[in-house]
Amino acid sequence: MNEQNVTHIVLQQRHSPLWYSEQEAAETCHLSIGTIRHLRTLSLVEGQGISEELRYSEEEIIQLRRIRRLQHDLGINLAGVEVILRLLKRLQDVHQELERERLNTQTKQ
Repeated sequence: MNEQNVTHIVLQQRHSPLWYSEQEAAETCHLSIGTIRHLRTLSLVEGQGISEELRYSEEEIIQLRRIRRLQHDLGINLAGVEVILRLLKRLQDVHQELERERLNTQTKQ
């Protein structure tokens, strides 16, 4: 009476939508729709589409989550969040520029 218990583990890759509706973005990022609309008026996120049918990309979802973390978890006010986001964007741009220069230098050698 030797019973074997076999556990099958099935790994599935969850495909996230390319675009999130305003409601999906709010739920995913734990923000209210009003907050997301306010962030849009401040140009911290854009959203694509027509007023009632706005969609948000994966990058914008990441941005919304970053904003929520800065505000709620770290206690940074919205003006500070704007400064941090601009600095992060500038840092990313400089990093990309340095990477292009590095590649150009390698190809010249």
